[in-house]
Amino acid sequence: MSNYYPDEIIEEIRISNDIVDVVMEYVKLERKGKDYFGLCPFHKEKTPSFSVVPTKQIFYCFGCGRGGNVIHFIMNIENLEYIEAVKMLADRAGIQLPEGDSREEKEKAFLKREITRINTEAARFFFEALNSPRGEKAREYLRKRKIKEQTVKRFGIGYAYEAWDELYKHLLAKGFNKEHIIKSGLVIPGKKGGCYDRFRDRLIFPIFDVRGNVIAFGGRVLDSSTPKYLNSPETVLYNKGKNLYALNFAKNSGEKSLLIVEGYMDVISLHQNGIINAVASLGTAMTESQGRLLKKYAEEVIISFDSDAAGQAAAMRGLDLLNDIGCNVRVLVIPDGKDPDEYVRENGAEAFRKIINNSISLIEYKIRILKKQIDTGTPEGKIKFLNKIANVLSKIDNNVEIEVYIKKLAEEYDISPESLYSEVYRRIKPKENFRKISANQENNKDNKVKLLVENEDDKLVQDERFIIAILCTDNSVYKYVRDKITVDTFTDSENRKLARVVLERLENNKGIAPGELLNIVDKKVANDFARIINKECPCDDNKKAILGKIRSIELYKLKKRQMEILELLKQKDSLTEGDVEKLGLELKSIASLIKEKKSG
Repeated sequence: MSNYYPDEIIEEIRISNDIVDVVMEYVKLERKGKDYFGLCPFHKEKTPSFSVVPTKQIFYCFGCGRGGNVIHFIMNIENLEYIEAVKMLADRAGIQLPEGDSREEKEKAFLKREITRINTEAARFFFEALNSPRGEKAREYLRKRKIKEQTVKRFGIGYAYEAWDELYKHLLAKGFNKEHIIKSGLVIPGKKGGCYDRFRDRLIFPIFDVRGNVIAFGGRVLDSSTPKYLNSPETVLYNKGKNLYALNFAKNSGEKSLLIVEGYMDVISLHQNGIINAVASLGTAMTESQGRLLKKYAEEVIISFDSDAAGQAAAMRGLDLLNDIGCNVRVLVIPDGKDPDEYVRENGAEAFRKIINNSISLIEYKIRILKKQIDTGTPEGKIKFLNKIANVLSKIDNNVEIEVYIKKLAEEYDISPESLYSEVYRRIKPKENFRKISANQENNKDNKVKLLVENEDDKLVQDERFIIAILCTDNSVYKYVRDKITVDTFTDSENRKLARVVLERLENNKGIAPGELLNIVDKKVANDFARIINKECPCDDNKKAILGKIRSIELYKLKKRQMEILELLKQKDSLTEGDVEKLGLELKSIASLIKEKKSG
């Protein structure tokens, strides 16, 4: 994982970013004893199960099983790759990183810088074009939409001339490389070797990242031609599924909620009217990355889409995704099917704030949609409707909330609350049984992850990881096992890689810490090690525990070889007498060793 930068640089970055300080920038933590606890930022929960252990510099969630060191936390919370997370933490700590060793990485970093410069110059060009004599029709369009000059400047709104390659020529004149201009997505290569501008005769909306850098553009026609909107393609700078329009402004709104609307003009009109917590999803279905961004900056997410069927379907998918990752989500229903831009222009900010305050929950929204979709005037329709309602209600975690909806719906549709509750409970019951199993496992000092340990091979991997974890949390036990383990003791490839590092460090008296260990593993393995370190280490007697695990591994290998020999002896007709004799002697030796290990 850390081959891109020297291990000592990675470790310096990790040590320079205390995990409690970093996590508290995203999660409200409360100290309990030596550790800190809070609501997990990675899944929805009402009781804190997310822990941060400062002495080990790791985090772990007992609910969803995510864990690791400060680098893995940033990878998860910011949806970053390992190297990107390292760079972010280096910036936070003020640590200068060396340039990447590979030519490819150096070229990619340079290209990002160049496209940022190209986009900045293009934004300036578009803004000046809007304010030129040739930009009059674009300015007239903005006046009709009641967009003020101050708002135009704030959002950097511009205009793309009705010309074939004016921007392209401008960028070349500014000294930018043709290949870089093409890779920015602002121009398209022509068949005869030249290039033409992607955006022509369009109102231009610069798209900013959360830090305020121009990363892409959106363009809107000024007449009824199609396509109505045209956006930049994805580039090394821009991934539409990982960004939200105007989040660079909305994140500082001071509001506890973020409002998701559909278009650029919706956002701009709302911001102009003082509703500056509005963002747009850049023409894509809501993604998990966007959901994580929203959750990072808001306690509540309110989603508003067009009232047509496609808009409703998009809203439903977005709501479910946001709900699944732990966001408190609501739906904004705008009267008369109007979009936010139109409504706020006609009715003003206060009227819009009122409908924000009247936004409805995910459950209420789903019930409304089902009422519109299903004719409940017939017995068949009513049964279909109530069965679908039972599916919706079964996903609610709060029993009181379920009961409130059941009573209301039972009265409205003239059925007994008991019959509807029985249908809901029938759908909940399988999930409850699973939760009971999980709870019993937890009471036995087990957890959900261990439910996956279904065979001896998995148990072996876990035993190996326990040994590595103990060695990291208590370096002093190494002297008791130095002669009992080598890298070859470990069978799992990830474990062998870790063991090689740990054993080498301890043999040379350099020492190793739990947080440092996790620098060299991916997120999935980090989750597992964080669980072991957090729940099983240290033990009452670390020496006894590690020797016990080594004995378990040795027994496993002996028993496995024993089974292999027994299988071979079943095919004795294909073996020579000498082979049979050798295998028989080995079998006796193994049986003796197994007896010795068990008694020892």
